[in-house]
Amino acid sequence: MSERDPETGGEVEPTIAQDIVVTKYTSASEIVNGVLVELVAKCVDGQSVKELCEFGDQELEVRTSKIFKKKDIKKGIAFPTCISVNNCVCHFSPLRSEADVILTVGDVVKIDCGAHID
Repeated sequence: MSERDPETGGEVEPTIAQDIVVTKYTSASEIVNGVLVELVAKCVDGQSVKELCEFGDQELEVRTSKIFKKKDIKKGIAFPTCISVNNCVCHFSPLRSEADVILTVGDVVKIDCGAHID
């Protein structure tokens, strides 16, 4: 959320020089790291990729909703949870209408997700 310049009344864009901006980036990274730890633990034989993606997105929403509650700021999913398996390089997040992918022993799994605060 941008602030107002006291002299001009115009909006001042937040920068990394402001402590609150660093705090928001740090908070978002801690949330994503926590979700990644849980997702990695759930990557087991027989696990549904759709369920993993849904779990990751739900966790990002829940965890970001619990912080910075005083001001009405945008926060939540910056990048949807993607679980790419084997020869799928990146950004696989199946729609509910698409066929599911089930993990098996020996699969190479890549996980992407992101959160934002303000």
